[in-house]
Amino acid sequence: MIKQHIGMRFVFLWLVGILVAPSCQLLSADDDLSLEEQQRVTAIERYRIKAINQVIQSVVAIYDEDRQGGGSGVIIDPSGIVLTNHHVIMGAGVKGWGGLADGKLYQWKLIGTDPGGDLAIIQLEGKAVFPATPLGNSDEVKVGDWALAMGNPFILTEDQAPTVTLGIVSGVKRYQPGAGQNQLVYGNCIQVDSSINPGNSGGPLFNFKGEVIGINGRGSFKERGRVNVGLGYAISANQIKNFIPDLLATKLVEHATLDASFSDRGGKVVCSQLNRDAPVAVAGLDLGDELLEFEGEKVKNANQFTNLICTLPEDWPTELLIRKQDGTERQITVRTFGLPYAKPRPRSGQNGKDEKDPEKKKQLERQRQMVALLSANPGDIRHPEINRGYAQLILEQWKKSVRTDSSVGVAKLTGKILKGGKERGTHETWLASDGRIRVNQVEDDQQLVYQYDGDSFWVTEEGKTTELPLQAAQSRWGFNQALMMGSVLREKPLKLFGRVLIDGSDKAMGKNAYRFKVVPSEGDTVYCWFSMYDSQGRPKVNLVKSSLEKDCLIAGGSTFASWTQVGPLRLPLKRQKISGLKENVELQVVDSDFEWLEDVGDELFLANLKKK
Repeated sequence: MIKQHIGMRFVFLWLVGILVAPSCQLLSADDDLSLEEQQRVTAIERYRIKAINQVIQSVVAIYDEDRQGGGSGVIIDPSGIVLTNHHVIMGAGVKGWGGLADGKLYQWKLIGTDPGGDLAIIQLEGKAVFPATPLGNSDEVKVGDWALAMGNPFILTEDQAPTVTLGIVSGVKRYQPGAGQNQLVYGNCIQVDSSINPGNSGGPLFNFKGEVIGINGRGSFKERGRVNVGLGYAISANQIKNFIPDLLATKLVEHATLDASFSDRGGKVVCSQLNRDAPVAVAGLDLGDELLEFEGEKVKNANQFTNLICTLPEDWPTELLIRKQDGTERQITVRTFGLPYAKPRPRSGQNGKDEKDPEKKKQLERQRQMVALLSANPGDIRHPEINRGYAQLILEQWKKSVRTDSSVGVAKLTGKILKGGKERGTHETWLASDGRIRVNQVEDDQQLVYQYDGDSFWVTEEGKTTELPLQAAQSRWGFNQALMMGSVLREKPLKLFGRVLIDGSDKAMGKNAYRFKVVPSEGDTVYCWFSMYDSQGRPKVNLVKSSLEKDCLIAGGSTFASWTQVGPLRLPLKRQKISGLKENVELQVVDSDFEWLEDVGDELFLANLKKK
């Protein structure tokens, strides 16, 4: 009984610390709290208030172009990138105004939208640097965790400061069916009892570490008044991470399907429907096969599989572990299809009368803009110029993270070429600060020297030096990976290869990645993948993979790891030649020695090559 009393008292003190007013002066002697307990309550209050103050500036009150309506959002990047709900922009249109806690309104425009998962990205304008809050790891969210919901319920934020409500996570990995054809589906979502009301839609759900763990989007309301009853649902942060590159690419996004269905039978999850032409069928899935794992997670029932796949976008490289009916197990890796949406019908108004009324005409035009948006081909880049702007923003973040200053010199990397763990040769790379590159490669007693003099590409083999066209330089693995590494030394990274676009959402080395497509005026298209987060889940852009093909099937590709400081640069000391979606390793270069040479001498490069 004594232990139970102490435990109940601790819970009471914790709740008091969460719920009482910000000043412990409200506590009186009659509360029978010791000085130590009062100090503990005060400390918890300060912790809660600090968490709120840390994130409140990033919350956005969203209005339409006429500063009407009401929704919410959150800034996740200092450039003004905002997450909100698809159904919020369906009401507001493709542009409008966003209010911040500083009391000011900023114009916004729609970038990309995901009708299936009720997610959208808009861009705030009018400020160089916006207050932002990063996405957290929603897989770490547990039932009972405290959750802060912020936003603009019932359009109460007249001064643009968001309303804050506090509650707990009351459920995880919930499923809420959608509306219409494959739209507004909430899969693997977070359930909270924090007060979420009309107007909170699109607003953030925060943890006490100052991270966005979800985007609030729907609730179970009473039929009258739509008043919160303690059942709110948030799109999980980890689902959102899967869609950000597609949304920044200005796409109308579709969710994933394997073109196969699974059912519970006799305690197993088995394939019950299958399109014989689907990639997953071609890869080896048959009717009656048992699904053991999906995306690395053990599958216990068919509902769990549905929950998991609806958090993925179209064209996602998906991994399945299946058991064939003969008992053998097989790993399958394929890209997903997209689930189509119903196309909206154009609206013309009432016999032209709406065209004469200024207000109704404006509403009609807003509806037409949304119809045009939702009629676009899913997966198409709708605005290449906006896309290129985000691509350059991401590349500049990479450049700043790997080049700490503008020191003049040469990075020299020396290592071995390995195949199956056995040494096959040696590899030396020089990356000069003025953009020149040299690679000495000896493999199976064959020596090659590759060079880039700032204008042209060269190869020396059997004592003869010849110029390489861009396409040939791209196809030489030992040279291509050095060109990718050295691209950070140019004013605009990757400019050498052509026009840069965000191609979409993808995985590289098992992690979320931006997939870029670099389209040259001549030569081959180059794909490269940049990380979104580091190993701790913090935003981090880094080159992780490159290839001449999206799936690395024929030409293969390169992966980049073990980034280490070399003078003013961070460079990957481990590069692997890989093939296929599974990224099977064929060769690797592991550098065991590296140094920064402050003298950029011509002796490092052939004398007959012109200097940049």
